[in-house]
Amino acid sequence: MLSKTSFVDINKRGKKKIVLFGSGNISKKTIRKLGKKAIAFIVDNSANLQGTEYEGLKVNSPKVLSNNYLVLICSTAVREISTQLEEMGLEPNLDFLISPILNDLLAIEELELLSKTLYFTSGSVAEDRPLAGGGLYKCFINTLEVKVEKVYSGPCYGATKVNGLIYFIDTDKGIHTFSKENGIEFKCELPLGSRAHGISYNKFNNNFYVTCSYLDAVLEINSDNWKIERNFKLSNKIDNTGEPMHHCNDNWSIDNSLFVSMFSSTGNWKLDAFDGCIAEFDLITGERLRDVKNDLYMPHNIMVLEGMLHVLDSLSGHLRFNNFSIQGTFPAFTRGLSYSEGLYFIGQSKNRNYSKVMGLSNNISIDCGIVVFNPELKASRFIQLPYSIGEIHSIVIQD
Repeated sequence: MLSKTSFVDINKRGKKKIVLFGSGNISKKTIRKLGKKAIAFIVDNSANLQGTEYEGLKVNSPKVLSNNYLVLICSTAVREISTQLEEMGLEPNLDFLISPILNDLLAIEELELLSKTLYFTSGSVAEDRPLAGGGLYKCFINTLEVKVEKVYSGPCYGATKVNGLIYFIDTDKGIHTFSKENGIEFKCELPLGSRAHGISYNKFNNNFYVTCSYLDAVLEINSDNWKIERNFKLSNKIDNTGEPMHHCNDNWSIDNSLFVSMFSSTGNWKLDAFDGCIAEFDLITGERLRDVKNDLYMPHNIMVLEGMLHVLDSLSGHLRFNNFSIQGTFPAFTRGLSYSEGLYFIGQSKNRNYSKVMGLSNNISIDCGIVVFNPELKASRFIQLPYSIGEIHSIVIQD
């Protein structure tokens, strides 16, 4: 696949004379950037234009091309011309490039030609129907073709990939793994009435961390014997009230820190005080430290990606990173996050809190699917899921 280019990069490749493929406005803009002296001639597939001049440069047939030239595609028919040049024995990104004027088009093609396999969880109740209810689902994207299949049925929430295995939580039955080779394997039960939600793995201490919404706590679980080692309590409120007060959901563990997303830092969301936050625990002392980020509205999917903390500000629909600035905004309940090769994969669930979003958004989507998002160009593609699947909690990319 062709890569993005820049005029600085093209000028550095000064060994070959440049030929522009396509006689039109894109060529004109490219000539202005490079100057006529750098360009040998133009080629075009139109027999009617061959033998004429454009912007003072001769227009030839593509038949004259060879790897002695550096060809810049200056046409929106990038895919077709790329195929034509490869059939002539020219190599993409070496013998021919795309004009930098068309970089935006290349980003759109990247989304359209996407080939990726991912897995996502849904926390709905289990159903016998093959594409409905809670479970672990496989989603295969091959350009414009999308195939979805359920590989496990049950109310599933958190999921993470460790050493090629997908670890996921069935909140009723405990932690399971999935792999193409071994299928589904059971690992351990979780405390009764805990409503396990998020899961993460710390490679330095070899422990898993499971957020339990009904315990107002995160459990540390030894991955060798699957025993609970410690309990990180968000506060003492559950001891005083007998009820969970923070609505914690996902977590991320790295080095000596444990980050936890929750609906209310103070434990007052039941009083309609949605002071959502990312809390931090010190894994050495077990102490809850000062919140890393406040003023979030029902946050989920706290993760460290590309060396930066990320979080989905779910009800507001924001993807936040780079000092928690808003990098993208999406129209449904935004939950489920993964990243691969410069693209974010962001889950969109049917919004169960429609009235709370009124005033926050002028476009409230009721669709469930996955947004593939390019943060640099702010371009996205929506992968529509079957309407019988109503929610997404976690997304894991298969290599």
